[in-house]
Amino acid sequence: MNRNRMTVVAGCVAVALVAAPFCLALVTTDTQGRWPKDWPAELEPLRGQSRTIGVATGIQQNIYEITFSDRETFEDAWPVILEVKTKGAPLTLYRVETDPPKAWGPLLSNEAPAVRIYAPSDGYAGGPSSGSMGDRQDMERLVAEGKMLRCGPPWPEEIVSPAGELPEYVVATEVDGTLRWIEGRVEDRSPGFLERARVDIELVVDGDIIDLNRIPLPADTPVVDKRF
Repeated sequence: MNRNRMTVVAGCVAVALVAAPFCLALVTTDTQGRWPKDWPAELEPLRGQSRTIGVATGIQQNIYEITFSDRETFEDAWPVILEVKTKGAPLTLYRVETDPPKAWGPLLSNEAPAVRIYAPSDGYAGGPSSGSMGDRQDMERLVAEGKMLRCGPPWPEEIVSPAGELPEYVVATEVDGTLRWIEGRVEDRSPGFLERARVDIELVVDGDIIDLNRIPLPADTPVVDKRF
């Protein structure tokens, strides 16, 4: 099956190949928070203190990192940030100056209090080769015809659990001539085939600006503690 991914990122700095007007690189970075426009409006003032890492290889996803320099701004934003997390998705805790997630090398840092949101790529899977792709209208037509899939919500009901939870990753698979999302697992994947479906959150705490004793942690959220 031929599979491609395109993510439109404005004003990005690419770590690998860049082809205008889109960033078609393995990894791109952007000094703005480029999360979807339909996320809560209360997050809009935080775009300027954020950055976006677009990953287009291996596990395809966007990572939105929001750094905070004062407690009030973080505590006002925290309940809204929790709204974008997928039901049942984990919250991973780090501590300032500890090692960041090893998979990302120098791309991520725990040098300052921050929130990292791991979200779908907002690109497309399947369809024609990248050299023959048209504009977004053409791709949406292919989505409607079952020849491409949009890498983002709304997700089909068949991949949502009875408890309303999403798998962490999905894979585009042809079923009876139409592309469908099915659950994907890291241990089973071929390079470049996994798309993030679930929205996970990481929190880099410092005990002052981000103080776990001062914020609510949702009851339905598994907590992975990597502070120590």
